[in-house]
Amino acid sequence: MKKNILFINHSVRDGGPGRSLFYLFKHFDYNKYKVHVLIPSKNTFSENIKNENLEINEIISKNFPENLKKQNFNMFGKSISILPLDIIINLIRLIILSITLKNLIKKNKIELIYCNGTQAKIFGSIVGFFYNIKTIWHVRNIQTNVFFKWLINTCGKFKNIKKIICVSNATSDQFKFKNKNIVINNGIDTDEFSNNKIIKKLRDEYRIEKNKIIIGTAGRIVPRKGFEYFIEVCKEISHIFKKDCVFVIVGDTPFYFKQNLMNKLKDKVKEYNLTNKFIFTGYKTDVESYIADFDIFFIPSRYPDPFPRVVVESMALSKPIIGFRIGGIGEAIDNGINGYSHNIKESPTKNIVSLIENEDLRLSMGFNSRKKSVNQYDSRIIANKVLLVIESLFSSSSEA
Repeated sequence: MKKNILFINHSVRDGGPGRSLFYLFKHFDYNKYKVHVLIPSKNTFSENIKNENLEINEIISKNFPENLKKQNFNMFGKSISILPLDIIINLIRLIILSITLKNLIKKNKIELIYCNGTQAKIFGSIVGFFYNIKTIWHVRNIQTNVFFKWLINTCGKFKNIKKIICVSNATSDQFKFKNKNIVINNGIDTDEFSNNKIIKKLRDEYRIEKNKIIIGTAGRIVPRKGFEYFIEVCKEISHIFKKDCVFVIVGDTPFYFKQNLMNKLKDKVKEYNLTNKFIFTGYKTDVESYIADFDIFFIPSRYPDPFPRVVVESMALSKPIIGFRIGGIGEAIDNGINGYSHNIKESPTKNIVSLIENEDLRLSMGFNSRKKSVNQYDSRIIANKVLLVIESLFSSSSEA
């Protein structure tokens, strides 16, 4: 008889947690397990499941907000934010959901709860505690807020929390206890992220000449991602390297963030006289088609980014990676082999210029990036590791 697992996932648009969970589902063992997933709405996550024809029971609840700041009010046909009222309403909805889940858990004979993402792990730990169900956390972020750091360390000690899967060693280090932790990196389908399969769009769409070197980055345009610093480095590169380069940012600001950062970035590009060398593509559903045309990928985050998927995706696309030794970024970059990782106060400009000037070095590092992504981060390998964790919990139940 199949074992029933309830996955709790609030990342349904196209964020990292939702995409990582989709890759797990893509290689899941549906002969052993019946999969149910609680989500706030149908979006990209559901479309991916449908396109792959996966055997998943989607449970959609309006009482499960994507985040606690989700807007609940409208004015003139537009959603408006009223804080802290929105947070209070969303917390009440979660309380209602935790009560109504009792019937669903009983009906579907749920034996394990799998929490995917920040909000999911707190909510899931409480549900698992009240209904005495074994719970797994998949932790994909590093808390810097003192209160939330205390909260996850407190909830993580609940008896029902059996395993805490962390996407990097840096992510695991935020916990004061380590006895439940296991490090399993984010994975991607390296067959899907392959230069042989992806149609490159960037050079054709923006008419970039083949002899121009493209230094690019990608991600959500939010302050902590370091895009302002990316522009600072581009300015330095332009002063040192006199030949034409093109700098590219792929991405946009999510609807729930203030929208003024993009304008600030464009103003800075104009101030530095980089307008003719700089491209903002905006949001793209097929980010890989644009990264595929990069010659160098630079991730400018100088905050503890847990283990950014875009780095692994760029590695699979054979790009040399430039970044900092903070969070999980330094764990993906083997310094001097598939790119360069730097101390937080060290400028990467010199190493980027060395890559610009040396095509053989770019190709060699790109080859090593692809090799590491296939050998360590392929979603089949990652899914197998997660399935072993799940199997160990069911095995311990049967032995008990």
